[in-house]
Amino acid sequence: MAIRSLGAASGLDLESLVTQLVTVERNTKETRLDATKKELDSSLSGFGKLKSALTKFKDTLTALGDDKLRARTTSIKQPTDTKTYLEAKSSGTAAPGSFDIKVKSLATGSRIESANEAYTSPSAVISATAGKLTFEADGKTFDVNVKANMTLDEFRKAVNSASGNFGVSANIINAGEGVGTKLVLTSSITGEGNELKITSDNAELDSLSTQAFGNSDPASGGLDVAIKAANAEVVIDGISVFSENNTFTNAIQDTELTVLAVTPDANNATLTIDTDKKAAEDKIKAFMNAYNSLLSEVETLTKNRTLGDDGKTVISEGGALSSDPMVRSIMSQVTKTLGSAFSSGGAELNNLYALGITFNDQGKLEISTTSLYGGDSGRQRFDNVLENNYDKIADLFGGDDGISESLDELISQFTNRDGLLVNKETSLKDQLKNNTKDREAFERYIVSYEDTLRQRYGALDSTLGQLQSTSSYLVQQLANLPKYGS
Repeated sequence: MAIRSLGAASGLDLESLVTQLVTVERNTKETRLDATKKELDSSLSGFGKLKSALTKFKDTLTALGDDKLRARTTSIKQPTDTKTYLEAKSSGTAAPGSFDIKVKSLATGSRIESANEAYTSPSAVISATAGKLTFEADGKTFDVNVKANMTLDEFRKAVNSASGNFGVSANIINAGEGVGTKLVLTSSITGEGNELKITSDNAELDSLSTQAFGNSDPASGGLDVAIKAANAEVVIDGISVFSENNTFTNAIQDTELTVLAVTPDANNATLTIDTDKKAAEDKIKAFMNAYNSLLSEVETLTKNRTLGDDGKTVISEGGALSSDPMVRSIMSQVTKTLGSAFSSGGAELNNLYALGITFNDQGKLEISTTSLYGGDSGRQRFDNVLENNYDKIADLFGGDDGISESLDELISQFTNRDGLLVNKETSLKDQLKNNTKDREAFERYIVSYEDTLRQRYGALDSTLGQLQSTSSYLVQQLANLPKYGS
């Protein structure tokens, strides 16, 4: 008869014994695996937080690099409140100043028309033979194929839909008696000398050309230039400046002007270019806040465990990276760099203190409003530099070997794809994978361990059962012997 559970043969609670032994073995190993995983997860999360804080800090350095702190504001007092005549934007190298600007004329494209009474209606045939017309302005060209017996309206549509059309619009005006139906072609190519020119490949199309076939005279065709292409003109502080289009680049050095309308007589626009102090201050404060956040994150990640007076009771757990000296080393290097002198800002602005930025008692960056030892406060120094040495701030942060470049180079050693923090994270992830493999291997082991115990204790149970059966048999036999009872 088969034994269904341990102890059934012997009567002993062997099932409970095996269960307890397996539980002890499982708990001992799982406790170690869980503790290892918890520590690895905590470290991986800690390095992720550190890398994130460093990356955010690095991003603020990018906003301070190059010439990004040389921002300029442009404001325009328009001649009237109801219309915009002029727009402008300046690069960081534009010199501050104020300019009186008159928009004298806008740039225009050319307009070409057919002769009066050249056509009687849009359905008039423009040519009995086929040919090709070439449209050209300012070096740009496109072709229109004319079919035999094509009508004026068909030609209009062919021009407007032509491949490569650079801005020529064909229209038909039905003017009536004395004028008839006129073909009007306008070009968006502006600038003096950039009139639209139309040539053909045969004399039959001369009526649709500005220059007759085989003729060197540019005005020998059947189409006349009604309006010539013209430049835009502005008068800046009494000096006339011209542009082929309505945008003036560097008419005022490092400034782009866009004219939209002619200004009224004796009522000009006023353009003011100034340093953008608020934008510079906002970027610098974002940099300070990012550093302070980085410092707080590092302090949280590296804090030590706090124990009670008995030396055993845990009052607060330590940081996820409290045992890793590299984290404090990173922060120490960043802080040391910030406290250094930088030649990029020149002798008058070669460190953060000269800009008004100092470390407070908690090690965080601040612009103090308190004066010490009779000197200027940090706020006073900061405002003075913004007002009188604005572009030197860009040199201090964005110049060669300036603050931005120096810190970016330092932090990149840790945050780049092959940086120390990434290598740390890779190592921790590998250890977590090994932990998972160890757990899977242990699950296989515990099944084998339990099976082995069941085999051993099953054999024991069977042996004890047989012994008990033999013992009972002997007792019964002995009891049947004469005088056994006495």
